[in-house]
Amino acid sequence: MKRYRLSVCKGSSCKAGGSDTVAAAARDELSARKLQVRCELYRGGCYGFCHMGPNVVIREETGRKRDPLSPEDFQLMGWEGEVYYSHMTPEKMKRVVAEHIEQDKPVVELFGHPDEADD
Repeated sequence: MKRYRLSVCKGSSCKAGGSDTVAAAARDELSARKLQVRCELYRGGCYGFCHMGPNVVIREETGRKRDPLSPEDFQLMGWEGEVYYSHMTPEKMKRVVAEHIEQDKPVVELFGHPDEADD
């Protein structure tokens, strides 16, 4: 069974765009589906894609030791099993929990593309 770490950006632009409600939806959906054992929810720092927020990063837990000095809470690391979602809403977050976390099927059409130009 895969385990995940789900981080919702708490930077000012993402907060203004609704990241608090996205995080609440993630928390509620993880609880309703009894998935807290498979997925830890965090509030990550700014990932630098403010124009694409609210932003969510999900990483598959692989057992690597967590380095407290790692930039992973505010930077995409390019690790295998890392997925970046942009323009998130509570409804999209519920879908991501149901499909990506519960069924181990990332929601490809909701992936963020950090190389895209500003909106």
